[in-house]
Parts: sequence; structure tokens; C-alpha cells
Amino acid sequence: MNSPTEGEDTARLKRQGADQAIQLALESKWEEAVALNRTIVQTFPTDVDAWNRLGKALLELGRYREAHEAYGKSLELDPVNSIARRNLDRLAGLQDAEAPRREAVAKVAQDLFIEEVGKSGVTVLRNTPRELLATLTAGDAVYLKPEDDEIRIESVQGDVLGSIEPKLGLRLLRLIQGGNQYAAAVKSVGDSEVEVIIKETYRDPSQTRLSFPAAGGEGVRPYIKESLLRLGEEEEEELEEDLESEDWEAEPEAVETPTGF
Repeated sequence: MNSPTEGEDTARLKRQGADQAIQLALESKWEEAVALNRTIVQTFPTDVDAWNRLGKALLELGRYREAHEAYGKSLELDPVNSIARRNLDRLAGLQDAEAPRREAVAKVAQDLFIEEVGKSGVTVLRNTPRELLATLTAGDAVYLKPEDDEIRIESVQGDVLGSIEPKLGLRLLRLIQGGNQYAAAVKSVGDSEVEVIIKETYRDPSQTRLSFPAAGGEGVRPYIKESLLRLGEEEEEELEEDLESEDWEAEPEAVETPTGF
């Protein structure tokens, strides 16, 4: 039987490994994250979180078959594991087609996720190709591309991920034409849709209109959630919350970025 001290040492070692793995993921060091999480699951083969992190890192590298195996092991250990099940659904049919490596995929600065009154909002993209869903994760940088009378959202690789709903798109289109500038990132990825965070980064002196007028009162969701710092693992919870009457949401007062994982 292990002594209390041995048990405490094991728990501390496991916790330190998890902290290091999370930090590597936040820095988009996916090759190192794969190596570390493989070491962790060799030492702690029943560590469901480590298998999830391994699957995440492999997914980021476009190594779909291996990611499928890692999430499969996680689900085997914990049959009610929604994280593994959701990602296995996203990976279905993709493990035989390796994607381009994702080391170069830009992750946005965390200050993008700090809300400012009238300057930030969330929208669900329209007409997102299903085959692109598995290539996206929370925190991926994306770009606004004005196109005729709408705004499309493109990935770093230039793939069209969808378009902003018409009412918000037309508003932002006029503001961009007036000199405003915006940054954007993936907020969450569901089975069939993508939420994107958009934030005003520069307001032209000639523009007096708010980019995101308040939708009003209760029910407006803040998007500074631990999901963004927990590598997108809780994205599904975001999609289960009630949406506002429109397809986009203005954001409330600035909040502090959570420090826990």
C-alpha cells in the first residue's frame, strides 16, 4: 500500500504535468504538447484529461487518425465524456485524410476576449462548410473580408468559414468603409456551427455609431469563459445557453480574464 506521502507526490506530479501541458497548448506548442501528454498517459494511463489534451494537440497538428485514437481511449475510460464524444463526432470521416499541419495557425491575444461596451460582440456564422468544422478550435484568429453587401469570415489559410448575419454584417460593412478596423477569433465550434468574437480595434474619428449597440439587459452572454483558456473543451456548454432574439450579441462591461483552468 502506498503511503500518504507517496500518494501526495503522485498527485503533485500529475498536477504539474497537467499545468505544463496546458501552458504548452496556450502557447500553441503542439508538438511539445503531444510529447508531454504521451508521457503523462504512459505514467497515468487512466488520466482522461490527459487523453483529451493529447487528442486536442493531435487535432491541432492535423493528425486526425491519432487524434481519433486518443479521444477514443478517453471515451473508453469515461463513456459519458462529452468532450471526447463531441470531438469524435467532428473527426468522423476525417481520420483517413490528414490535414495540413497547423503549427502556423495564429492564436489571438487574450485581450481580444475582454469585453468593452459597444466594441465587441458574438455572432453565429452562416453557411459554414461542415468539412471545415473539425479544423477549427476556440481562439483561432480569423479575418473579416467585406464582399459586395456582406462580410465573410476567412481562416488564416484563406478558407471561407461563413458569413456574418445580414443585419450585423451591413452595419460593420458601413463602419469598415468609414475607416473602422476589427479583429476576430473563433469563440466556439459546435457540431454544425461556429461562433465568432468580433472586436473593434480602431474607431475612425468620423464614426460616431457604436459597432455593437447593446441588445439590452438580461440574457446577454459574456464570452470570457474558461472554455477559451481550457483549450475549447467546454465549447458545447456555450451552445446550450439561450441565444438573444437576434443572431449576434453585444457584450457587457469589461471583466477580468479568469486565471484558473
